[in-house]
Amino acid sequence: MSRTVRMWATGAAVAALLAVASPARAGFITYSFKTDSSDSGGSLTGSFQVDQADLLDGALSTSEVQNYSFTFKDQAGGTTVYALNGVFPDLAVDPLTGIPTGLGSSVLGDQIGESGLVQTFLDSQALSPGASQWFAITRPTDAIGSGTGHWEIGPSTVTPTPAPPGMVLALSGMGCLAVARRFRSRLAV
Repeated sequence: MSRTVRMWATGAAVAALLAVASPARAGFITYSFKTDSSDSGGSLTGSFQVDQADLLDGALSTSEVQNYSFTFKDQAGGTTVYALNGVFPDLAVDPLTGIPTGLGSSVLGDQIGESGLVQTFLDSQALSPGASQWFAITRPTDAIGSGTGHWEIGPSTVTPTPAPPGMVLALSGMGCLAVARRFRSRLAV
């Protein structure tokens, strides 16, 4: 069997295998917080996402949090938006569901453009109504809020960008090999 025939047969076999392979699928887990009660008449809502692949080590850390968005509405109706500060300490979670399995952590946010802050607690009881404490302060008005809430944790409805089909990858690879072979034969002369 000639070398060219072997190369094309190998390429066809690789293309067939890649064509039947399912594309890689990434998933996100969304953590959403909702106020159940307030000591001050205000409320806190917010959410963030984590790539499910980042939780395979069984821990949720600050670097894995994406799309953090928390808003405090004070008693007077004013709203304050917060950006992620961090998750302290790292939180033990179930790697498949993202649900906390151990002692709690604080999820902290900093007021955008000011020095206010927000703090929510996330632990193994977080899914139960009233199980998570929260605290918020807004600057420069010094509006303060606190109370209890709960977390909803589950798969995200965000659709990840799909990977190219295996056949496209196989044909691209075969094209690169053909071009490389053509230039290699010219260089040998």
